[in-house]
Amino acid sequence: MAKVTVGLEVGMEAVKAVELTHRKNSYQLRKLARLEIPFEDHDHTKREKIIVKVIKDLISKYRINTRRVVSGVGGELVIVRRITLPLMTEKEIAQAVRWQAEDYIPYSMEQVCLGFHVLNQRFSGEKGEEMTVILVGVKRETIERHLRLLRQAGVSPQAIDVNTLALFNVFQLSNPDETDGIAILEIGHGTTSIVLLDKGNPFLIRDVNLAGFHITETMAEEIGTSFATAEEIKRRYGLVTSDGREREVYFNDELKELTIKGKVDKRLVDQIIRKSMEDLVEEIIHSFEYYSSQREGKPIKKVVLSGGTSQLHNIDKFLSEELGLPVKIISPFAKIAYESKKFQPDYLARVGPMFTVALGFALHEVKEI
Repeated sequence: MAKVTVGLEVGMEAVKAVELTHRKNSYQLRKLARLEIPFEDHDHTKREKIIVKVIKDLISKYRINTRRVVSGVGGELVIVRRITLPLMTEKEIAQAVRWQAEDYIPYSMEQVCLGFHVLNQRFSGEKGEEMTVILVGVKRETIERHLRLLRQAGVSPQAIDVNTLALFNVFQLSNPDETDGIAILEIGHGTTSIVLLDKGNPFLIRDVNLAGFHITETMAEEIGTSFATAEEIKRRYGLVTSDGREREVYFNDELKELTIKGKVDKRLVDQIIRKSMEDLVEEIIHSFEYYSSQREGKPIKKVVLSGGTSQLHNIDKFLSEELGLPVKIISPFAKIAYESKKFQPDYLARVGPMFTVALGFALHEVKEI
């Protein structure tokens, strides 16, 4: 019997859901859902209430099965490290991970929820046969806050995952032949996730709190406009390519403050976006340099781009220029079956990168309850 799983991502800008049917050797897309979270400068408590309402609205509007949900957390408070252990049983791994976690996680163990994921990678080391394990440490307050939001919205999640591992799972499914020297960048609204692959498995995983929000915030400050106006300009316009080709973009009356006869000053917007991404590009380059230094000089060869900010016009070309590498935008639903009458291929290609993490959550198989 086919089983259904709902991947639910609660981001800074939007709540997204992907519903999949799990078949014997395949997956079928049933639902895609997304509702934006209104940007308002509220205190923490009011902000939580707004998010809970958006989750409830999404569940009601798209008839989401709240008993089949897998969700997850991300950000700089989520620590993910790759460690090497002697070959051992799963019970022994759980004990070893707790012992080794103190060397990798900058919090007391009482403050952290620990988890691990065993990679299919065994090899002969100095101490005999060894294995590679992904160690995950998340501050309890991060997990508790996420669970509180879900439960207040009437959701009882079957599992809590980590955004970066969900991202890796989707890449592994959609790009099975690309295994080495690959950088996956999920540029969302509040966080950018960096996953660097070595021989098909994550070598370095980190989250950086620089992403789409930072671009919009910088634009609003530089221009002296509202956050909402800056966000609309960013989405509608984007970057100018290095060869000077531009596209004509016209805005409504609300945006005339930046225009001449209704036409935006493209170069100014381009300069602001480039400036706002300098710190993020530097963090990405540092990650690539560390990867190379730990792998006898072997470099990153290709970048795969995901996340809502990957839809920014020409961001793939910009990153290719800055990093000196080919950059492609992920096609997360490449290996997922779907009804073309319900989901147009062009539509999935366009919006797919926004749903990569939610899809990764949905790839989990939820047991019958």
